[in-house]
Amino acid sequence: ELSREAFDAGSRRREGLSTTLSTMAARTDIIPGVSIPGSLVANLFVKTAPTDDKLSPQGDFEEIIYVLEVRGGTDKNEFGHVSGAVAMSNKIIECQINSAPIYYAWKDHEDVKAILMAPTVAGVVLMAGASLPEFSQGKLDELVAELKAAGKKVGSNMHEAGVQPRYNTLLPAPADPKFKTAVIEFVIPGAKNGGSDKGPDGHRVDSIPIANGLIKAGASCDLIRYEFDKHEEFTATVESYDALLVRINPGQLSQGTTPGTQERFDTLMNAMLAKGKLVWSSPAVQTQMGAKDALVKISGTSCGLVDTFAYYEKASLEEGFKKTMAFQPRVIKQNRGSAGEGIWLCWLEGKDYCANFGDASLDDDDKIKLMEMNDNHVEYHTVKEFLTFCVDGPDAPGAGTWASSFPGKYLEGGKAQGGQLVDQRLLPRISEGEVRMLMVGDILQCIIHKKPESGGLSAVGGQAAYTYFKPGCVEYADLEAKFIGQDLPSLKKALGIDNEPLPLLWTADFIPKDGKPILGGVSTEFVVGEFNCSCVGISKLQAVCGGEKTLADVPDEDYYEACLLTDLMGLKAVQYLDARDLGRKLN
Repeated sequence: ELSREAFDAGSRRREGLSTTLSTMAARTDIIPGVSIPGSLVANLFVKTAPTDDKLSPQGDFEEIIYVLEVRGGTDKNEFGHVSGAVAMSNKIIECQINSAPIYYAWKDHEDVKAILMAPTVAGVVLMAGASLPEFSQGKLDELVAELKAAGKKVGSNMHEAGVQPRYNTLLPAPADPKFKTAVIEFVIPGAKNGGSDKGPDGHRVDSIPIANGLIKAGASCDLIRYEFDKHEEFTATVESYDALLVRINPGQLSQGTTPGTQERFDTLMNAMLAKGKLVWSSPAVQTQMGAKDALVKISGTSCGLVDTFAYYEKASLEEGFKKTMAFQPRVIKQNRGSAGEGIWLCWLEGKDYCANFGDASLDDDDKIKLMEMNDNHVEYHTVKEFLTFCVDGPDAPGAGTWASSFPGKYLEGGKAQGGQLVDQRLLPRISEGEVRMLMVGDILQCIIHKKPESGGLSAVGGQAAYTYFKPGCVEYADLEAKFIGQDLPSLKKALGIDNEPLPLLWTADFIPKDGKPILGGVSTEFVVGEFNCSCVGISKLQAVCGGEKTLADVPDEDYYEACLLTDLMGLKAVQYLDARDLGRKLN
């Protein structure tokens, strides 16, 4: 590459480097979609260069911040750059903004100006290096003034040039906040850090970024802790807030607490809703949307499967499962739990499936192969053993011997307490991976393809490789159009949450299946395998959960990408509150 790029006279004296100073062909390989005159760049991808002198790959980012160097001078390193210039661009790229060092000389003034005035350029970091002759310095000062007048940010560091500072602690509240909000956390009594979702400071690693997103959007936001033995004091505290964001993992309020803690907390949140406050996610939304039988309620939409059934008591489970299992492979999903526990893939063993649904029903002694999706372990049982495990647990008479580390009893407590199983067709293309739509209210924030590792069928429990896509990507254009354009407007009605706002942060996980025949094969369609709106984690921050690390230990690249999500959450929360107030005025 060295022989192809423009290089200044001072750098030419460096041993071992060759260069040309003629005007060179435009470079389109540095920043996607941007053409940069070859004379303005040099030695950005030298294979033997140390990391700090080798430009990182650019991303599919919307903004650019350039690093501007002065051409020539004896202050350049062997690659022709001011010390730290390429490293500065790399730091900017970590912050989800494209960047590259470019040279300035008065003879290139118009070319440089054209590059920096582009609409996608947010700012410029000045790392001029060598001093300029008076005429050249005057031209550079003139350029800086024009950039500032055009709204570009210019400074000596990346924050002055437009990169948001990193905030590892809670920001101060705005002087005149639009709304008063709070993030609610809970510490499990006796648990290390207060739970595996927290760091040594007792906070979820995503709590501060979420709160700061609200603060950036113009609201105040406090981090408050629910203490089950101080319920009345907590009740008095939350009365003063306009909105509450509950960041408590499912099941935590039942660990180390007095009986009925979850119910008391839910009753309090419902009371806040009745007073006109907003709660994300409300108990009703978590129940209606997060429960597995939501898949039955959406079975008539383009993202549902018509042969989806829910069982709430033993008799319907036995009758239904024996009939569906006789026809085709199935997935049985418990309502409780996470990370794939209690989700069983089921195949008939030693017997053919019947030709049509309803033609046959299995006997108790028929054999089935089972795979639990939390760890992909396989077990073989009779139909009776499996149904006994599901209803009464692994130690019940007739349950057989189980390798699963979880207790079964999926119908315990009945429908009112979340006891249920959902029976859905097993889609063999699940081995290709699941597609997650990460939603902020009604806004699609990103699309994540989760591919099972090591040839497994399960993409849950951390056993998957993640690939991230932006909304509008061609790979999932049809899915996005159907779900966002067709199903989302009617989703709340189907789930029975018409009078509630969509969760502030939620996910829909899709499984591919064969669609209609097309030339050369079949099309691909997607169906929802699960909704999640109960304290959805932020994947870019989760690597530091549960140990000795805190938010400050999250790499810059992951921190800034996570902030794109948490800042959007803040904007959407304030939008919801504005809509609430507008509704009050209209009424």
